[in-house]
Amino acid sequence: MAIRQWMSVDVKERLSSEKPLQIVDVREPHEFNSGHIPGAKHIPLGELQARHQEIDKNLETVVVCYSGGRSSVACNFLQGVGYSNLYNLMGGMSAWDGPVER
Repeated sequence: MAIRQWMSVDVKERLSSEKPLQIVDVREPHEFNSGHIPGAKHIPLGELQARHQEIDKNLETVVVCYSGGRSSVACNFLQGVGYSNLYNLMGGMSAWDGPVER
């Protein structure tokens, strides 16, 4: 199944709605600490295999990295272990124009 893509505007719209959205940031710690989407759960890509159970399978989930590459890899892995409600943030944080938390 192809990975569904969301643009920055889609994520911002969902965050402003009442529906729960889980954001998983798979960047390295120094990247995450330099600025991330508020409320994002930080699970570096290298730790995803060991920590994916921290992600709620029942919630819509957007996966974020710097440019969209690592998050695509993460989405493929998560689909392979049974997650279905996934979106990749197109362009990653380099395209994010919403609020940032440090």
